[in-house]
Amino acid sequence: ASVMIMESLRDDSRFKLEIIGHNGSSAKIPLVNPSTTLNEATQLRVLESMVAHTQYTYAGDSTLEAIHSAVKEANKGDPILVITDANLKRYRITAKDLDILQSRDVHSHLILIGSLGDEASELAREIPNERAQVCFKSSELPIIIKKLVTGSLKN
Repeated sequence: ASVMIMESLRDDSRFKLEIIGHNGSSAKIPLVNPSTTLNEATQLRVLESMVAHTQYTYAGDSTLEAIHSAVKEANKGDPILVITDANLKRYRITAKDLDILQSRDVHSHLILIGSLGDEASELAREIPNERAQVCFKSSELPIIIKKLVTGSLKN
């Protein structure tokens, strides 16, 4: 997902891309900032950093803290795409916990990748205002992202 986003925005000056990761140890792991040059070498370093952070971390989850941080630190009108593995139930994260996605100041959306059973679909239905999308096939991800980003530009 990250490579698709970096590649699609590589030469698009309308957007200032920032990618923040999280793991069991930290809710904010800066991976890409608006001044990052998105060439292939940088993209590889970002992916290597993501892998390293998954290998050398404590068990746990910082999803909610990461989402809250992104929404609070964004500028008014910014699109925020939260991409997650959709297995939030194991961390006891509910739709109510994700109320921050309803902020009127930013265009925040949750993209749930894959699912265990119907977990992603059920969670997406519980989040109001179409602020959650489910992606079962990787080929759907660019379409979902384009829809959300272009929708945020219209508002």
